[in-house]
Amino acid sequence: MIFNRTNCFFFFITIIFIGFNNPSFSQKATKAQTGTASWYGSKYHGRKTSSGERYNRFEMTAAHKKLPFGTKVKVTNLDNNKSVIVRINDRGPFVGNRIIDVSEAAARVLDIRGAGLGEVKVEILGKPGSALASLDDEEQEVNEELYTIEAGSFLQPQFAKAFSEKLKAFDKHLSIELSEEQFNGMTIHRIKAGRFENKQQAEAFNDLLAEEGLNGTVSAA
Repeated sequence: MIFNRTNCFFFFITIIFIGFNNPSFSQKATKAQTGTASWYGSKYHGRKTSSGERYNRFEMTAAHKKLPFGTKVKVTNLDNNKSVIVRINDRGPFVGNRIIDVSEAAARVLDIRGAGLGEVKVEILGKPGSALASLDDEEQEVNEELYTIEAGSFLQPQFAKAFSEKLKAFDKHLSIELSEEQFNGMTIHRIKAGRFENKQQAEAFNDLLAEEGLNGTVSAA
């Protein structure tokens, strides 16, 4: 085979084409993104997202123009260094140069709820079962101290169960722990809601519950 200049040219072009269409190449190229974040709240609560899920303002979710549904990303507010991990389940935002639209709960953690917008960095953590699920060393560190919300205490078990169902209505993924405790000869039925990776997230979620008349206390899990 004669390997002339023409062959060299087409060989070079082919290598570039393969490189740009290689999944790992494109994943690395889009692993981090900086720009403006916004949030959406109660007006859209219960509406269907682009993924088919119902939007829940109490869940840690977000909308992105291109990332696959189910992708987990870490969003960091560049002004205060507060961060939150959210799951992509919607498309958008389609306003200006915004790069991500987070849920109301996530906006509280990032502290952009009042301003409406904020400059952020978005880092891909991965989609379950994908190559991106392997995190950087810093992201792999396990936070041993989890937080929960002491949601309520009841004497009657049926009231405790009814209240736990009410909590579940706000977030279908919220873990509920029911326990019994003896006090002065009485059985107290206690409810703990959620397991949050940091106090910030727990307090943000608790604030949202408080707006709905469900007052709890944040404590170590």
